[in-house]
Amino acid sequence: MNITIIHSLSLFTMLGVSSLFTEVRAQEKVKGITLELTSSQRIGGVSIKNLRTNTTVETDQEGNFAIDVQLNDYLAIEATGYEKDTVFVYDYGVKRIYLNRLNNAIELNEVYIERMTDSRLKAEIEATKLAGKYSDVGQERGGIRLSPSRIFGKDAKKARQNYKLLVEEQHKRVIDRKFTTDLIQSLTPLRDPELALFKEQYRPSYKFIEQASAEDIKIYVMDSYKKFNTNKRK
Repeated sequence: MNITIIHSLSLFTMLGVSSLFTEVRAQEKVKGITLELTSSQRIGGVSIKNLRTNTTVETDQEGNFAIDVQLNDYLAIEATGYEKDTVFVYDYGVKRIYLNRLNNAIELNEVYIERMTDSRLKAEIEATKLAGKYSDVGQERGGIRLSPSRIFGKDAKKARQNYKLLVEEQHKRVIDRKFTTDLIQSLTPLRDPELALFKEQYRPSYKFIEQASAEDIKIYVMDSYKKFNTNKRK
């Protein structure tokens, strides 16, 4: 009986140590830089808080920081004179976090859109979607009526153009975070420059990525690699 109890305790101890080891390994220190959105100037004194652990660090005068994170953590970003923001941790690469000044209306372009955090991108999508709507609600008579000024107006047209750019960037990020270099290299022997060529030629659609399971994406990578090799020999 004593032997059984000791064996059971040892097993639970080993499982506990293994679980703790996994927990420790899953958490890494991620580094980053905070910058001003339009000028790219570095911002010091920015508060970076891990919302899971409540750990807070502050950037140095050059905007540099390092904080312990796990994948799928959220970092709350705050700085005096700047809009608050949130960053989603999807990998352990260096984070370049761009902040917009309070009450600073910017003219959207592809460069600024690429710099936006996911939360800022989502907010801009909602704002431009609203600004570019084709109709509005009648105040005196019920129901929906077409609003020519909103359909053909310069601001509405620009909003719809911006909306398209913003959504394209959002879709691009979804694809990039699932069709990754690490995944491809774990399933194929590809390395640059062939790896870059493969990613360009066999980049999946947003519609596929949105609906596919992790296993579906692995199968897609392996099937695409076979095609890539076949075409390379021709």
